[in-house]
Amino acid sequence: MGLLTRRHPLLVDALGAIVICAVIFAMSTADGGESSLDVRTPPVVGLLAVVTVSLVARRRWPLWTVAVTALGVAAATALGADLEPFLVPLAVATFTLAVHTDRWTARRAAQAVVLLAVPAVALVAGPTGSFWENLGRFALIGMAAAAGEAVRSRRAFIAAVEERALRAEQSREEEARRRVAEERLHIARELHDVVAHHISVINVQAAVAEHLITSQPGAAAEALQHVRRSSRSVLDELRDLLGVLRGADEQDGPAEPAPGMDRLGPLVETFRDSGLQLRWTSAGEPRPLPATVDLVAYRVVQEALTNVHRHGNGTAHLSVTYTRAELVLEVVNPRGRTAPAGGSGLGLIGIRERASAVGGTAHAALGPGDLFHVHVTLPLGKNS
Repeated sequence: MGLLTRRHPLLVDALGAIVICAVIFAMSTADGGESSLDVRTPPVVGLLAVVTVSLVARRRWPLWTVAVTALGVAAATALGADLEPFLVPLAVATFTLAVHTDRWTARRAAQAVVLLAVPAVALVAGPTGSFWENLGRFALIGMAAAAGEAVRSRRAFIAAVEERALRAEQSREEEARRRVAEERLHIARELHDVVAHHISVINVQAAVAEHLITSQPGAAAEALQHVRRSSRSVLDELRDLLGVLRGADEQDGPAEPAPGMDRLGPLVETFRDSGLQLRWTSAGEPRPLPATVDLVAYRVVQEALTNVHRHGNGTAHLSVTYTRAELVLEVVNPRGRTAPAGGSGLGLIGIRERASAVGGTAHAALGPGDLFHVHVTLPLGKNS
């Protein structure tokens, strides 16, 4: 019924008006026409038909429907007809008004009907209407208005609950999408950091081997050994990363601990072995770092040196400085003939994003002497 009402409200209201009119006429003709609900005189029948038909528009124009039904009650009183058949459409119209309008409009309309129409009826009817009959008329209109307001309040409550549920569902979906995007970005960074360095070494050493394969077989063989070691390393790191992505329950064995500054020495040696003339200096007292900062620092150095290996002229200076509150990393290298603009730029973006994730800063720019500087500052926290 609710679906039919939403789709065809005019049809439902027309059927309701026909039912109300039929019930009233059936009651008026009961007991051989001796009923008190006698509406058989032509003027009264026409008036009742007009009042009842007005209910068809009760949802579209509820205020006007109340006005028409109230005037119908007053006209019936002037004709000397029984009022009860006309009070039913008035009550229905008042109920509809309370349901489909705001509380202020519904209350003011109901008060107007009670305070104007009903007393006017009592004055016209004169002594024929008793006190209790008039009180009943007041109560009928008041109850119709109260019932309509209760229905409207319940509908508003249900609508508010549904809206809150919809907003909560949208918030959950947005949070899920945000988490997925963050996780994808994190995985992309890890894959870039794991693969880029080793692939860069493999590329350089393969080129060396190709160049020396005929003139210096021994040097070419050494370069191919570097290629094999780098290939094994990247495969091992990818296997560990994929094991983490599969989940702890599906891992075949314990994964290797996340790299940190304690593994900076082997990282530097791999770059030196790949042909990069790298000078490494350290200042301050090295100490254990927060896990996230430790991993970020390692990845930043790895990415910065990979960029040097790709785009520099084969020399670089790495400086690591420990202060009480910060870890300062700086990589300086002369700009090579293959400028950094020749790459995708994802490496420098990754450096900035990683530093920002732990509250640090990262700057990369070309400085005096045609030297390219990557300067990263990472906060160490109070307890480091």
